[in-house]
Amino acid sequence: MYDYNALKIYTDGSAIPNPGNGGIGIIIEFPDSSNSDNLEISEGYAHTTNNRMELIACITAIQWLRENGPAKKVTRAIIITDSDYVYSNYQNAQYWKENGWKNQDGKPYENKDVWDTFLKERYKVRVPNEIKWERGKTRPILLRVDALAKQGAKNPTKNDYGYQPGKFTTTRSASKKAAIMFIPYNEELIIRVFAKKIYGKNQDELYKITFDVYDETQGIYTKKFFAYKGKECITLKRNNCYRVKMNGNKKLPLILEAEPVEYLKNK
Repeated sequence: MYDYNALKIYTDGSAIPNPGNGGIGIIIEFPDSSNSDNLEISEGYAHTTNNRMELIACITAIQWLRENGPAKKVTRAIIITDSDYVYSNYQNAQYWKENGWKNQDGKPYENKDVWDTFLKERYKVRVPNEIKWERGKTRPILLRVDALAKQGAKNPTKNDYGYQPGKFTTTRSASKKAAIMFIPYNEELIIRVFAKKIYGKNQDELYKITFDVYDETQGIYTKKFFAYKGKECITLKRNNCYRVKMNGNKKLPLILEAEPVEYLKNK
């Protein structure tokens, strides 16, 4: 399947639950000509996500290659991941960084801290390398690297300091569907916040706010949406109600103003 003369590094990440404690698994498979046994790595992290673990597993593989590749006389390396998230995005990460880690609609990309580390670490590697995708658990070596990742998740000894957990309560809407992006028309409405997530740590950071909309005529929460707010807006607390004013940007809905109101219950 792969070049027999290349060093293969199989990577996997896991979070149990997601988000929750996570782990990475790595198997370094040396070329047959080296007469070296496979090397296995398993590490656990407290409080993280599956996507972050998949990417951190790839970063750890790159770091190992940078530190050990020349001494092992590695001339070419292939890093194998089963993560669609990593494989679909790794070539775009440099463009994300050049654009301030925001997409064309101004929305921030998730996990920018880990993607930034990925770019920096891969730049340092002097051994030619490429990243390949292979469906997980389809071969013994892939089953083994999956087991190493789950083993790490069960025994976390490190902290994923860049992970910023959202804060959640239960929705009050009867809708079984997932929250969708709110399409604003410069209107005012009453919302109840049930989830929020912080994006970034710089001055232009945004917060993703997921909320129920309260219908004052019916006296019930009818639908659930998400929108964004900047630092200039007051802090919105979960399980609290607010009368908010929205902007009119249909691609980047923002909560511009928020006034706390008495908590409202369904009739």
